[in-house]
Amino acid sequence: MPDERTYLWIARTVSHGHGGYGAPTKTFAVALGCDVRHAERIVYSQGLNIDPAVATPIGMGCKVCERLDCPQRAFPPIGRELNIDESRSHFAPYATSAPNT
Repeated sequence: MPDERTYLWIARTVSHGHGGYGAPTKTFAVALGCDVRHAERIVYSQGLNIDPAVATPIGMGCKVCERLDCPQRAFPPIGRELNIDESRSHFAPYATSAPNT
């Protein structure tokens, strides 16, 4: 995270629907998070390596995240122009230019 702290995040989806065949369902993402120093108090941390050195970096949200090499990016960052080059492939889904000033 941008504040350089390490957190434990646990997430899952929950779906709910009452209608018959073809009726829409609602799907929600439910997340629980805490500072890694409290992780041992959460039952879901048992068996996980909670060493901050092996943590997977995440950002605050794709549009405002400064981690340009993130392979899970769902949206390009705000304030950066996309670099589109049909002859090149990039590790991250959105290759961008330097920030606009």
